[in-house]
Amino acid sequence: MRKGNPAQTPPGFTLVELIIVMTLLALITGLVLPSLSRSIRARNLKDEAVRFVAATEYGRDEAVSQGVPMTVWVDPATQRFGVSAKAGYDGVEARNREFTLNPDIHFEVTGATAGGGMVDVVEFAPDGAPGTAALETVQMADRFDSTVTIARTNDGWGYEVVKEGK
Repeated sequence: MRKGNPAQTPPGFTLVELIIVMTLLALITGLVLPSLSRSIRARNLKDEAVRFVAATEYGRDEAVSQGVPMTVWVDPATQRFGVSAKAGYDGVEARNREFTLNPDIHFEVTGATAGGGMVDVVEFAPDGAPGTAALETVQMADRFDSTVTIARTNDGWGYEVVKEGK
């Protein structure tokens, strides 16, 4: 057994060891942060697309439930979308829905006159059938130019997220 002064060999790390560990942590954080940022942006865009698809399903359900035509609409100017009874029909006002997109995301509506107003994406008949004038696709993009496309399903009865860009 060795005898000596315990104050001469204190337990713990040296200053050099702590500096090396902190440098490694800073380096790893610097490498991981951009990837994490892209992942969060992509998740926000995908979440908004899924929320839009859910709104179309809600529109179909409400058309059948209320027995009135329901319209799913987007307003590219204000970045809103929603579900409401077709104009001229007595739908239950309290069951209309309106949503606002994440501020970093906007609509890119193609195949319709999107000249500064609401655009009807699809109208569901009281039996749940989508109208023939329904848009084929709606795109959402974020401020970093990543896009997601929502398109009609192959059978034409609904919408799905079909591809992502960038």
